[in-house]
Amino acid sequence: MKSTCDCDAGRTIGMLFARLPLGLSLAHTGFRKIHDMGVENFVSANADKVPAYMPHWFGNLYLHAVPYAEVGLGALLVVGLLSRVSGLLTALMLVSFAMATTQLVDTTATLPFSTPLIYACFGLIVLFAGPGKLSIDALLFPTRRPAATPPPLKD
Repeated sequence: MKSTCDCDAGRTIGMLFARLPLGLSLAHTGFRKIHDMGVENFVSANADKVPAYMPHWFGNLYLHAVPYAEVGLGALLVVGLLSRVSGLLTALMLVSFAMATTQLVDTTATLPFSTPLIYACFGLIVLFAGPGKLSIDALLFPTRRPAATPPPLKD
């Protein structure tokens, strides 16, 4: 019997399980910020977390974009569209959250790293390993197989 680790099915299912929780969590969090909290309330509640070295206008723009970026990137990850780019942008966004809230390492938590940093690792997995075959990327951008080597010419 073949192991699931030896075939594409194991990799495909593994990548699906990396994309789905991250994408669903991001989309849900962003939707709640837009629908339940309101974007303006979210911005005013988090404006004090913008680092001092960042211009105020840029922090304000970034905070206005965060809920929509969470919904958009989450949806892209769930369906597996533009997955590598979505994984990179998600990881960068989550690292910025970790830097703004807990400085990457949370000394009060039971785990040494903050939750956004752990989720960012899932984004990096999608970036480096790709979306897997259960994705729109796999349908739109099929992997190319190397061409068969022609037989050598006989003299």
